Amino acid sequence: MTEYAATAVPDAQPWGTTPDGELTSRGVIVGALLGTLAVFTCFPLAILGIVLNCMGLDRVQSDPQHAAGLLRASWILLACAPVVTVLLVVVLGSL
Repeated sequence: MTEYAATAVPDAQPWGTTPDGELTSRGVIVGALLGTLAVFTCFPLAILGIVLNCMGLDRVQSDPQHAAGLLRASWILLACAPVVTVLLVVVLGSL
């Protein structure tokens, strides 16, 4: 990578985090709501989402790109767990 390319693209923080690896106030609110909903609707996916979130927050300072992937996966799991559960209830309820 050239020197220009290295300076042209700043390291972006993963959504909902600060440079020191903490959650922003918006990240805390969204995470708490999605986590609570996921735990009550689809427990195994919620636990996986929480574990990935913790792993991502631990890596924000040392490896921001890897942390961003882990945090993105955790947000997806925490958002999709209730949707998957509702779909399963609808499908199984119609049988």
